[in-house]
Amino acid sequence: MGASGWTLTLKNLFLPVFCQTCGLRLLTDENRFFCPTCWEASRRIDRPFCTVCGRPQVVAVGMGGGPNFPCGPCSQRDPNAAIRRVFGPAIYGDAIGEAIRLFKFHGKRRLADPLAEVMIEFAEQEMEVESYTRIVPVPLYRVRERERGFNQALLLARAIGQTFPKASLAGSLYRIRPTQVQSRLKSADARRKNVLGAFAVSSADAFRGDRVLLIDDVVTTGGTVTECARVLREAGAESVDVFAAALSEVPFE
Repeated sequence: MGASGWTLTLKNLFLPVFCQTCGLRLLTDENRFFCPTCWEASRRIDRPFCTVCGRPQVVAVGMGGGPNFPCGPCSQRDPNAAIRRVFGPAIYGDAIGEAIRLFKFHGKRRLADPLAEVMIEFAEQEMEVESYTRIVPVPLYRVRERERGFNQALLLARAIGQTFPKASLAGSLYRIRPTQVQSRLKSADARRKNVLGAFAVSSADAFRGDRVLLIDDVVTTGGTVTECARVLREAGAESVDVFAAALSEVPFE
């Protein structure tokens, strides 16, 4: 047994860890929070899904794949909306939802890697990875980032960056005022108002002609990413797509 094997054996003997969902003892370093069964059982977003909001096409469940197409509500959306498309590999819930909560609110940075792996697998199958020129993480307000110790969207952006070979990581979108935690607000209207005017860019044409991929951990009603996209488009972005580790089942507005 090699040194790494002995290290893992000693960890499992003296510092056992257990799946956060089912309680099974974990015997691998690949994901120190969830067993493979619970992780793979998390609901993924497979074809066909909406080409705008990214949610599964409920009317097509059981059709076994097929081309993607806009869902009913998205087919009526303004074609000039700030966000062009939303992508996500999983529905927010189960082990992946718990992973995002542990990552975001409990400082479990190591979960960035397994979440990023799910995103990369989806991107390679479903996204035009060479079409983007900038990758932009949704920023945190400086006080909250200092308290948390990291920006979860930035960690994900760094982890998936090489999947998009023509895109550079941009840090020129800023959160200029504090906001309430979006998940604590009950209505889409309250979430929109909460982030209105909360973001700015380093210069008026900071994203001139760019095809931007905006990264976040989870998209629910879309208030935060919509406001970010609006600012990016005003700064010259040709298009803004959103890519998150998970999407809620509630369509964004």
